[in-house]
Amino acid sequence: LSCLIARKLGCPKTIARVRHPSFRDDDPAVPVSELGVDQIINPDQEAAREIVYLLRNPGITQIVKLANGAVAVAGITVAQGSPFDGRTLAELPDVLGQMVYRVAVIRRHDNAIVPTGKDIIQAGDEIFVIAEPKTIEQIGRIACPTADRGQHPSVMVFGASDLGRNLAGMLQNDCRVKLIGTSKQSVRSASEELTRTLVIEGDGHDLAMLEREGLARTSTFVAVSDDDEMNLIGCLYAKRIGVPRTIARVERHIYRPLTITLGVDVAVSARETTVNTILKYIRPGGIEAVARMRGVSAEALEFIARPGGKMVDRPLQDVRFPRGAMVAMVVRANEIIVPAGDTQIRQGDHVVVFAVREAVKKVQKLFA
Repeated sequence: LSCLIARKLGCPKTIARVRHPSFRDDDPAVPVSELGVDQIINPDQEAAREIVYLLRNPGITQIVKLANGAVAVAGITVAQGSPFDGRTLAELPDVLGQMVYRVAVIRRHDNAIVPTGKDIIQAGDEIFVIAEPKTIEQIGRIACPTADRGQHPSVMVFGASDLGRNLAGMLQNDCRVKLIGTSKQSVRSASEELTRTLVIEGDGHDLAMLEREGLARTSTFVAVSDDDEMNLIGCLYAKRIGVPRTIARVERHIYRPLTITLGVDVAVSARETTVNTILKYIRPGGIEAVARMRGVSAEALEFIARPGGKMVDRPLQDVRFPRGAMVAMVVRANEIIVPAGDTQIRQGDHVVVFAVREAVKKVQKLFA
């Protein structure tokens, strides 16, 4: 209704956040454009898709695509025993060969490091890489070589919320899924909807119940209830009894540092996933797209080089680029370029900049 009113008042673009699964962009019965809506975003479906991708690509902790999908920025965990462990950035080509990529930031514990070629990567680091999506997946496999690949034979999902039901529905045809809900109503609703998922009523604080339901034999434990604390407790217990991989939904920023302390492999946020999705469809201050990455106070920004811009037809080494920002990647037609000092930005190039938030406005002026 808000979008319809906005359209009637002349708003050129409208985006609606909805949770009910009956509202879809591709539903021919009710074309959303007739309701004044350009784009529908369902936070639970977006977050469920992200979790499914992360399940199928162990080692990758988060990913956002830019430049119409030509490149992406992703967080990748460096595992113990990885060929990355103990190498400097300058030595990574010995492992990665001719792959085209850029390591923009290293997150170690709770500190973000803007690396140079001399910085040494350590096991447990989360490295933020910009590259083609297929290259990111290859790097993820090398950085985390011990992770199970392919389909996960068994996944236990705690939380029969909208997100939990969406996730179970996406997984149930590929692996054995158990979905645990905390209320009779949510369990009944999920049972009717998910024909190939075993749905159980239980309390996330009831660790004995989780063990009875086979938590120790589960490949991955995913906690996506609406209670951050319960999600973290469940993942902590799963790790302690040997579950290889845990994923927790954590919406409150105050709990983010705990995910590292408790050994949670991946933390997701439906709210942040939704923000990144919305930012694909709006153009703040000349920015084509924005990717906000969890765990670091920096953003990947996509610009298109326009005629007359200060960045166009000048070597990057001659541009006074603001402190805390770097040109990480250039997409020119079908070519992916890791820029050097003598690289010149051409009109029409898609330029990906990694910048701390304090530097964003200064970067925008260079592309104005």
